[in-house]
Amino acid sequence: MLTANRFTTVPTYASAKRLEQAAANLAPISRRERDKGAVVAIQTALAALNNGYMAGAEIDGAFGRRTEAAVEAFQRDYGLVADGVVGRQVLLQLEEIFAGEASRPPHGVSLHVGVDNVDPNHYGAPLTLPSCINDAREMERIAQSLGYDTARLEDQDATTANVAGFLRNAARTLFAGDAVFVTYSGYGSQVTNLSVDEETDGRDETLCLYDRMLIDDELYALLSEFREGVRVHLVFDSCHSGTAFKMIAVNPLELADAERSAHRNNIVGLMTSVPPVIAPDLSPDDAVAAITPIAPQALAGALDGELPELDPVRRPSAAVAEQTAEMFADLLDHGTNGGPKFVDGAQFYEKNQPLYDSVRTAVGNREREELACTLTAFSAAMDHQTTPAGNPLSLFTFNISQTWNNGGFNGSYAQFHRAVLKRSRPDATPQLAAEGSMGATARLQERPFSL
Repeated sequence: MLTANRFTTVPTYASAKRLEQAAANLAPISRRERDKGAVVAIQTALAALNNGYMAGAEIDGAFGRRTEAAVEAFQRDYGLVADGVVGRQVLLQLEEIFAGEASRPPHGVSLHVGVDNVDPNHYGAPLTLPSCINDAREMERIAQSLGYDTARLEDQDATTANVAGFLRNAARTLFAGDAVFVTYSGYGSQVTNLSVDEETDGRDETLCLYDRMLIDDELYALLSEFREGVRVHLVFDSCHSGTAFKMIAVNPLELADAERSAHRNNIVGLMTSVPPVIAPDLSPDDAVAAITPIAPQALAGALDGELPELDPVRRPSAAVAEQTAEMFADLLDHGTNGGPKFVDGAQFYEKNQPLYDSVRTAVGNREREELACTLTAFSAAMDHQTTPAGNPLSLFTFNISQTWNNGGFNGSYAQFHRAVLKRSRPDATPQLAAEGSMGATARLQERPFSL
C-alpha cells in the first residue's frame, strides 16, 4: 500500500487509486496512460529524485518516450527490470525513498487575509465590507483540514508589512516539496501600469490591504523568492483579481429572476404540501394520516392499545407561506448579491503617489523574473470584472466552500475550477492560472490546495 504524500494526498482520489492498481501489478502504467494525474505523480517523483531522470519543465502528465526513458534509467540505477513500465517494483522503490525515515515529510504554511475595514487616513474613508473576515476564517478552516500550519490577518493586522513578512519568512523556511497557501478577501482595484512588464489592459491589479494597496508587481517580486519545487497556492476573492499575483468596474447583476422565483416557490411547496412517505401505494388520505401526530391528550391511551385520536395537521396559510418564502428569497438575494468589492485605486495612488513610487522603485525589474516555484492562482473574477461581497460569506468564497464540501471534493484543480464556475454569475468569472517551474500546468491535474 502506498503512503508517501506525493502518491496519496496530492493526487486526486482517482489518480491515487490508479497508482494503487499499478503498485499491485493489476494494471501497470506505461505509454499512452490516460490518467494524467498518476503520470504527474510519477514524473514529479523522478524529477525530485534526480534531474538526470527528468527535468521539472518536462512534467506534463503525458507518458511518452521521455517519461519511459526516465523510468528505465531509474530501474537500471536501482537494479530493477528496465522495461520503462511503472508497476509494483518501481512504485514500491519510490515509496521506500519518499516515505522512508530518511525522507523529510512535506511542510505547509498558510496565511488567510480578510479586510473588512481599511485605514481611512490612507484611503479617505473606512470602505467597510461585511464578509471578508468571515471568508478568511472559512479558508483557514479548509487549510487546517489539509494539515497546514495556519495564520490569519484581519483588518488592522492585515498590513503590507505583515503580509510581506509572512511570505519572506515562508520563502526562507520552505524547500522543494513544501507548500504555502495564501488567501485574500477584500477590495481589489487597478492603477495605471508604469513598469516594464506587459499588461494588456495597461493596468496593474492591486489588493487593498489595511494600510495601502499591494500592487501585483510587488506581490510577484515576493513570490520570486520561493525556491524551486515549492508549491504556492493563491486564492483571491476580490475584484479585478485575474492577474492579481503578477478596465472599468461594472455593476453586479441582480440575482436572476428565474433563480429567485425557483427558490421562493420551493419554500412555498415545503410549507404547504404533504411530504412524501415511504409507502408509495398509500392513498392521499392514508398518506396524510401516516404523518399526522397523535393528540397529546390521547397519547397514554394509544400506548395502552386504544384507537389513537389524531391531532389535525396544522399547515400555514397561503399568505403566511408566501411571506415566509419572500423572506428567504430576500436572504438568498442579500447573501449572494452584495455590493462589488471594488474601489477606485487611482485616487489612492494620486493621494499617496510618493509612497507608491518608492514601492515601484524597490521592486525594480523583478516582476520580469521567472518564478522558480510552482504557482497556482484561483481568483474570483477576470481583470475587467468585479465580484460581490455577501453575508456571511462573499459569493466566491461561498462557492469554494460549497464545492469543497468539507473535503468531500476529490477531483483536480481543473475540475474544481469548472465546478465553481458552474455556480458563478456571468459577470464574475473565476480564473485559474498556473505559472512557474516543475511543470506548473501539470499541477492542475492535482488536488486543489494540496500539501
